[in-house]
Amino acid sequence: MKKLSQSSRAKAFTLLEVIIVLAITALVLGAVYSLAQGTLMLADDVRRAERRDARMQAFTTFCEHLLAEVPATALLNLSTTEEHGQYLTKLELEPVRSPFDETPDCRVALFTQGQPGGGLRLMLTCHSEANESSVVLFEDMAQCEWRVFHPTTRQWATIWSEGNPGGVPTAHPHPPLMKLVMSQAGGEIQEQIFWITPSEPNLLTAAPIPAPLPPKSPQ
Repeated sequence: MKKLSQSSRAKAFTLLEVIIVLAITALVLGAVYSLAQGTLMLADDVRRAERRDARMQAFTTFCEHLLAEVPATALLNLSTTEEHGQYLTKLELEPVRSPFDETPDCRVALFTQGQPGGGLRLMLTCHSEANESSVVLFEDMAQCEWRVFHPTTRQWATIWSEGNPGGVPTAHPHPPLMKLVMSQAGGEIQEQIFWITPSEPNLLTAAPIPAPLPPKSPQ
């Protein structure tokens, strides 16, 4: 009987061994849970980055169509102000078609607003005689600045004036190029350059017809 009792005691697990096994199991489960959580967070970050890139691409396409279809007689005005260490820009076009419903003779404005907690909000407004529409395009901008290429100085400028909305346009034409520098919170700074419809159509002039040669004097 004594030998049997010693053999059973030798084959049984002690309380310390059980605690060690449970601790190892808990560590393994914790590592697996952390790995799963990290994988899910990485997947969420990838999806957010994809959505951010898709929104940026859609906005870039929108700006391309908006600036490429500016009428030659429209006014283009760009103003830049500084507020609490942030640069706020406002781009106005008038008269142009509404980007919402193609209503003609509208004043369209793209401008930024400072957020109370920091960052910028990008707004799009469209004003016509019938109604006024407004929509928030981005609420998490870290930077959003419009710049025009000045044909005289050959430099990028943050201010451009072609007369007040509804006023008389100035003599100089639209700037040939515009640059948009923008970045969302946590994203990289991106620069996009857009062509603008010239104020006056470029007409191809025919080559001048050479004057007829004088007749040769008789020898």
